[in-house]
Amino acid sequence: MNTFSERLRSHLAQTPERAAVTLQIASQPDLPISYSRLMRGAQGFADALHGEGIASGEVVLLILRHGEELISSYFGCVIHGAIPSVMSFLTEKLSPERYRADLSTLISVTRPAAIVTYAEFADEVRAVVGAGDSVRAVIVAENVSACDVDFSSWNGLNRKPEDIALLQHSSGTTGLQKGVALSHQAVFNQLDAYSHSLTLNDSDVIVSWLPLYHDMGLIAGFLLPILYGIPLVLMSPFDWVRAPYRLMQSVSQYKGTLSWLPNFAYNFCAQKIRARHLEGVDLSTWRAVINCSEPVRWESHQIFTKNSKPMACLRTRCIRRTRWRKMFSR
Repeated sequence: MNTFSERLRSHLAQTPERAAVTLQIASQPDLPISYSRLMRGAQGFADALHGEGIASGEVVLLILRHGEELISSYFGCVIHGAIPSVMSFLTEKLSPERYRADLSTLISVTRPAAIVTYAEFADEVRAVVGAGDSVRAVIVAENVSACDVDFSSWNGLNRKPEDIALLQHSSGTTGLQKGVALSHQAVFNQLDAYSHSLTLNDSDVIVSWLPLYHDMGLIAGFLLPILYGIPLVLMSPFDWVRAPYRLMQSVSQYKGTLSWLPNFAYNFCAQKIRARHLEGVDLSTWRAVINCSEPVRWESHQIFTKNSKPMACLRTRCIRRTRWRKMFSR
């Protein structure tokens, strides 16, 4: 099982009703998504890509909020044999003009064959796509319905370990986002090494708010649990920013064992979370909180753990990593 599609087929066959992801969206009930539901949703998007003539090995850009459509469309690309690439959705904190300019440049560099987005944003995307661009289809997520899984249609099962599995972009904080193409084998090499360093096991539960358009969120907080059969509780980064205590409440509710926080988040939590937010919260199952993606600051750990009794149990359990080290090899 050296490709994403092979791993997904195995989980579907062995544990179809096990929750692959529990999706948390503010003001909505938590949504458990079983492997069966996940793959039915993915099949719908794979069929939509097939209907638009998108071929195996072509890039598909996903411009969606954190939600079931993003998860289903990502793995719809995978089982279709296409190459998914997640881009951040336009929010009130982003300049629309800058966003459109960056999207136009990204399309010209990445040359996606299709873009998946919402009806409300489809006209924006079509306005950006130029006459000479590679985009042949803009797929509206709301028009795609889940359907029965058909393994015979999974072009992804014909992909090889050395074939490109995904296209991941840098954050763009120091310039235009840069794309990195990663093979199935490269990702599995990283996930195997990382699982070993974390002593990942069947009793683990990963709770994450990290965005899927960033490396750590995509690889450690999304692909790792889903491809390795580890339960995942996933919330939107925008919900977390508004109420960072939701992470601790979710860890307590679902007995989470692993989470990732970039260094700024330790300070942010210490500043924003109050004792009343953690009443009744039990973090005793949280065996590691991994400091990732930014230079590690010892003082950030100290301020994070000293402010309340629920946090005190973490004083010896913050794993220090100076950077999210990529061990990818093509």
